[in-house]
Amino acid sequence: MTSVIETIKTKIDLVDEIGLVVTLQKSGRSLKGLCPFHNERTPSFYVFRESQTWHCFGCNEGGDVFSFVQKQQGLDFHEALAYLAEKAGVSADAFGPAPSEEDRQVGVARERLRKLNEEAFLWFHQMLLRSKEGEQARNYVQSRGISTDSVIGFGLGYASEQWDGLSRYLLSQGYSEREIVQGGLARERETSFEGSGAGIYDYFRHRLIFPIRDSRGRIIGFGGRALGDGKPKYLNSPQTLLFEKNTVLYAIDAARDAIKQMGQVIIVEGYVDAIIAHQYGTKQTVACIGSAITEKHILQLKKLTRQVTLALDPDAAGSAATEHGIQEALRSFDRTMVPVPLASSTGEARASKGQPWKSEKTGKFGKQEASPRGIIRLEEQVDAEINVLQLPAGEDPDEVIRRDFSAWLYAVSHPLPLVDYYFVVKTAELNLREPAGKTEAAKRLLPVIGTISDRIKRDAYIRKLANLIKIDEQSLYTELQRVLRNQKTPAINADFSGKGLIAPEVHRSQSAREGVGLADTVIVEEEEGRAKNVASRTGLDRSSGDRLKWEDYLIGLLLQNPGLSPYVCGIITDSDFAGTDTRELYHILNSVYQRDASPSHQPIDQFVPSALSSTVARALKCVESRSAQDGSALVKEATQCAGRLKRMRLLQLNTELKFLIQEATDAGDLMAARQLRQRVPEIQRQLLTINTAIRLQG
Repeated sequence: MTSVIETIKTKIDLVDEIGLVVTLQKSGRSLKGLCPFHNERTPSFYVFRESQTWHCFGCNEGGDVFSFVQKQQGLDFHEALAYLAEKAGVSADAFGPAPSEEDRQVGVARERLRKLNEEAFLWFHQMLLRSKEGEQARNYVQSRGISTDSVIGFGLGYASEQWDGLSRYLLSQGYSEREIVQGGLARERETSFEGSGAGIYDYFRHRLIFPIRDSRGRIIGFGGRALGDGKPKYLNSPQTLLFEKNTVLYAIDAARDAIKQMGQVIIVEGYVDAIIAHQYGTKQTVACIGSAITEKHILQLKKLTRQVTLALDPDAAGSAATEHGIQEALRSFDRTMVPVPLASSTGEARASKGQPWKSEKTGKFGKQEASPRGIIRLEEQVDAEINVLQLPAGEDPDEVIRRDFSAWLYAVSHPLPLVDYYFVVKTAELNLREPAGKTEAAKRLLPVIGTISDRIKRDAYIRKLANLIKIDEQSLYTELQRVLRNQKTPAINADFSGKGLIAPEVHRSQSAREGVGLADTVIVEEEEGRAKNVASRTGLDRSSGDRLKWEDYLIGLLLQNPGLSPYVCGIITDSDFAGTDTRELYHILNSVYQRDASPSHQPIDQFVPSALSSTVARALKCVESRSAQDGSALVKEATQCAGRLKRMRLLQLNTELKFLIQEATDAGDLMAARQLRQRVPEIQRQLLTINTAIRLQG
């Protein structure tokens, strides 16, 4: 039976969907435009109508209609599925088993609550704009520098001092007392009031109201700032069917496009901070509700950007919130497993660079070439850039912006990188002249330095730490390796002899002959041999037409053996999967592994949407006849399978590039052809990398 995913893809034309946000121009049989996911002046974003896929050769993002909607709108898979299903006119029953009566009632209640919130918003907003009672609120808004455009754009409102002003209005609109209370807009009275029975009274009274919206702009709750002596100073909606404080980011709906365009999100602490930031042009700003940044906040943001800048208040509470936010970001962002060769000693590390070294055993100096074989670590590196925006003491973001906007802009464009921030805050109270202080500084900073993926930056911070605590760099490198070994990432034997890699002269000759640099006929014989071995055990055909079956097989291996995840995710990423369902399932499995070092202890069903249940069953069926193997054999088989899939994807990109270069050349668009050729070396590099990675088991 055709899956709901495939049904949706047959009903929605990718070109039409992308055309809603990207101006596409015909380029041969494909279409091109400016990429919506990064800044560029010359189009490198291509849409292929025949295959219903897209790819940007600038930022290397790509996929199908699902991946585009997820990335462009910042939705998770389930949200994208619901959005596209509604657009395609696919019945909700196609998502899986028919909903229970309880689920159906919850769905009805949620929709009723959305309408209730809209009615409350209209009442609050009109009270601020037109009522005599709202004069104090209007004066407060003006004193904070909030413009009329911002008041209207963010829908600010006023809750009057009356005990039941909003409640009476909502009752007149046909809502029951029970609905108003469950919606978080009123509370039940414990005693009768003026002889009218128990009744209800308004939750928000004499407060400036900030409507809180989800990423799609739908009102899910409210925040209120006291205008008198009311306590607490800030009051948020209680938890409802729509509102959960620890998951909400204020202004995410208004900031989403700017975050993607700028490649950065700024997180502030308050409603007014966010509004003023938007008002002055830094629209990539959101605020956490309360002051605590949670894992769920970061999970939303990482769909939009990998660069997070924290701009929380510069007081003690703000500093604590910054530290908490950093830890949540480090824990919640995806991690990349990078294969890193480790020398067995300090001397070998220097020898691998052709530098003189002193033997720890003989005490003599020597020089030798790097050994082609060694120990390889899969180092876990955070796929994010986390920065801290330093504010003057005693000033909140909105105060800095209104006082000196140029200073704010400079701070936003020159935030303090995470490691530099830690250099400041983690060593402030240490006596770095004493051995104990030096040791503690290294203990605090080396784990942070170890998360840096750029080797040059890592070396620079090692030098900075060495200068700070007056310790030899090599001692810090040795200690860093010990820190990395104590992490959960495994070390395995690997062969870096280079045997079987594509020879450089092959690349040069192909480049000179075709102007591309790679040919589909370039085959890495050793890798192909491995594929044959895997195929013989699985019964899979080696042809590229069986790519989806290879994806099923790899997913099946991971479902049966969650411990294979760290070995595989260093080779293959979500975007390397051709299947929408297998791509999402792979993403889920990796996310589960990153949150739990022992994912096998948790049933995978709780993480998988019902629409992917058939994919799970299909993948498990694909591996059910596989013979039992020990751990090392499983690792070898999984890495070989992942390597082959990665290589298929790279060769597909190479073919697309050749096709586009030829079309541009035939059309006389020499600039486009030249720019496309500039993408070829990166594919060459990745092919060489993957051919190395698939040798991780020697």
